Amino acid sequence: MVSKFNEVLPFLRAGDRQLGVCVMGPVGDHDNIIWIRAWAWQQNGDEIAASAGNAGEQVEDAHTLDDKNCPPFAHPDKERWMVQTGFEPDSAEFTHTKPVFVQAMALIEKNGERSIVQWSQAVALRAPEEHSHGDGHTHDAPHAVPH
Repeated sequence: MVSKFNEVLPFLRAGDRQLGVCVMGPVGDHDNIIWIRAWAWQQNGDEIAASAGNAGEQVEDAHTLDDKNCPPFAHPDKERWMVQTGFEPDSAEFTHTKPVFVQAMALIEKNGERSIVQWSQAVALRAPEEHSHGDGHTHDAPHAVPH
């Protein structure tokens, strides 16, 4: 079944700058995801982080999307879908110390029939990995999208 997310998602980053969340999940057997839109949000005290995006649309300054990261996502050729989500206006940054609520809506074709599917769940964010460049400064490493 397509209607789930990876339980741990990476931040979407450009160097040490947070851009949003890279939302992804598995493609169900015999599913063809024609389009998909995803949202992520998190409350941390008085701060609210929120991001959204459409599969195949590049978030400014994020890693370049290749064919593997663009719809359609048809199993078995593509075993996962991915959406770069960028911050909504006035959004705070996400933190890996609290759960993130993610939601998706997609047009899915299966066995010749098309339907709109919507799903949501709470997930964790992968803790940023620190590394040093030998200059005495450390910062979050950019995430790599699994292929």
